[in-house]
Amino acid sequence: MSGREADGARGPLAAKIQALFERQTRPVSDHQHARDIAASGNPHAPRRQAEFSHSAVARAIGSTDTYVTQLRNGQRDNPNLKLIQRLADFFGVDVTYLVKDEIAVGDLPLYVRQRSVRDRVNTLFEKVRPAGPANPAFSDDAVAAAIGVDVAQLSRLRDGSDDDPGLKLLRALAEYFGVPAEYLTTSDAKVIARIDEQLDLLADYLPVAARHLSSDVLADNASLGAIAAVLRHVRTQNAKQAEGRPGDRP
Repeated sequence: MSGREADGARGPLAAKIQALFERQTRPVSDHQHARDIAASGNPHAPRRQAEFSHSAVARAIGSTDTYVTQLRNGQRDNPNLKLIQRLADFFGVDVTYLVKDEIAVGDLPLYVRQRSVRDRVNTLFEKVRPAGPANPAFSDDAVAAAIGVDVAQLSRLRDGSDDDPGLKLLRALAEYFGVPAEYLTTSDAKVIARIDEQLDLLADYLPVAARHLSSDVLADNASLGAIAAVLRHVRTQNAKQAEGRPGDRP
């Protein structure tokens, strides 16, 4: 059964819960990360993301593994509102995403609660690496020197002790990492979600980090969107091939 058929069989609520498990992942534990490094032989491998276990979700929302499994599989579809709210809180989304059937499953990024500026800055350090995703991230020292700020100021922004860094620093960081400044300066959830998706696509499909593309291209929303559209098509075609379905002609 294909992914789309499975989602249809699940029903709207179960399909959305499935999307939450797939998208709202967590970093693996230190122990698992150490095992991944040992297996790959790369001491700079980025920390892998993994789905939350049903038991972890069940503990957080005050339910059972069995019930969470049934909700995800579509065997149960009428949870009480308190449990739905706890589920939304756990995954960091607006509860309306789960309770309104007319909201499409794919609209999930629009309902993820806005991340802090600190989180977005740290996302840039994680996703945009000087020699590709399997290599060391940029250091605070290197970035601070490149944009002309005190490294302590940048470190305070990254650890959350400075929650009002000022526009000049945020714009300089955006320019350095090659993303539109609004990624760090706006409060528009749609804009943030769109650029997050583009960063994910770039990190997944380009052998060299986005920093090495033309800064003029990456600073332009339309150009970055065009690149992301191409990579999104590649991802779709790969998924079709993995399912044994013929892809569209290139």
